[in-house]
Amino acid sequence: MKKLLIAAILAAGTTVTATAASATAYWVEYGITLNARSGPGTHYDVYGVLRSCTKVHVVGYKHGWAKIKYKGHYYWVSAKYLQNHECHYQPKKKYKKKHYSY
Repeated sequence: MKKLLIAAILAAGTTVTATAASATAYWVEYGITLNARSGPGTHYDVYGVLRSCTKVHVVGYKHGWAKIKYKGHYYWVSAKYLQNHECHYQPKKKYKKKHYSY
């Protein structure tokens, strides 16, 4: 029984490693910010926010959520806001008001 349990644990570890090794590049959809969460759902804690066009690596999916790797950490994001092609985010320019003296 112990051998079977150890084999199951090793097989599960191999599956996770294989998934992480085959990560696919995606980008956060243009025009939005995306919450990076601790788990696959809105009831999980928000660890941070990803800006438009941020490149992430998807390592898995669960019920419409994508598990991503970003800067060496793993997060969960809503998969519907990811795109499989690069985009370029350009922040809005701030215009300075000109002050005229008369």
